Amino acid sequence: MAFRLGIIGHGMWPSTYLIPGVRALSDVVLVAVCGRDAARASAFAADHGIPHSYDDIERMLCVENLDGVIIATPPGQHEAAVRAVSDFDVAVLCEKPLALEGEGARRIRDMLQGRPALTGFTLRWQPLFRELREVIDSGIAGPVRHVRIDYLQSSAATPAHSWDWHFDHDAEPLGVVSDLGPHAIDVVRWMAGDVNQVTAFGRTTIPERPDGEGRARAVTNLDTADVHLVASSGTTASLTISRVAPDAGGPGGITIEVLAEEGWIRTNSNAPDVVIGTASGLQRRPVPVTAFADGAGAQIGDFVALARGRTREGLPMIEDGYRAQLVMDAIAQSLDRGEAAAVRQ
Repeated sequence: MAFRLGIIGHGMWPSTYLIPGVRALSDVVLVAVCGRDAARASAFAADHGIPHSYDDIERMLCVENLDGVIIATPPGQHEAAVRAVSDFDVAVLCEKPLALEGEGARRIRDMLQGRPALTGFTLRWQPLFRELREVIDSGIAGPVRHVRIDYLQSSAATPAHSWDWHFDHDAEPLGVVSDLGPHAIDVVRWMAGDVNQVTAFGRTTIPERPDGEGRARAVTNLDTADVHLVASSGTTASLTISRVAPDAGGPGGITIEVLAEEGWIRTNSNAPDVVIGTASGLQRRPVPVTAFADGAGAQIGDFVALARGRTREGLPMIEDGYRAQLVMDAIAQSLDRGEAAAVRQ
């Protein structure tokens, strides 16, 4: 039987990523969408050919007999959505970050215990990064010593880019770190294990942006940051994260470099291969270049498989989302105090 899916939230991410991913699967039916504004939810459903729309999560779950839901609201609304879902027998895919702070993420984790549930760390489904992880696991370059990640976007590179909730401290306390940071942190944890210490530096390079009426509105969070991480394994990692990288005519991207005991491994999200350097010379592992949205079908397919009792190694569980948020809390502490901060375990 077809897997009956509902989406909670009707912003850009469902439109550009989640719904195309659902459409790529023949055994998944997107039955309903739910949002706090009934008119917007109805219009979104009509635009995307979704049969039903709701402005109440519990009513949607009572009426539609869903097998799973994807929570794709702004992060500050995740906990309320999970609480509404927790009394129903449905699988849950919750977008990152799980919450805006660790205690909220812990409550979400606890409410979802005992049911199939994933955190939406999309980078784990990107073919290049999965190949990179396989190269690391093969041991061809030896144990990992250091990971370097540059996660650069040019989406807000000019002051003309309008203000929205992504520039609001209350909605995203650390700005670009709250938005892109969980992805980078999860990649580090995926490759090097749990993180136990961080040192962070952040800045706001464009202090104000025009609102919908053309008036200047202050940016109250960060648009660029550098973060140093230390894993319990002894591996270190350096992250540079920005949404104001210069627009060089491309979409921006993610570069990952791994320094190991016997060589190095490197790839970029816009490149067609993983490059390995050892004493034996250079090797290239070809991987077709794909857009991030191309991983959506595999992500939702794994979610459906998990809901049906099948799983595979390396899926980002809700525990991974919780652990990433603890690292985010330590980053916030480091930024506030101007010194290294321990990650609560």
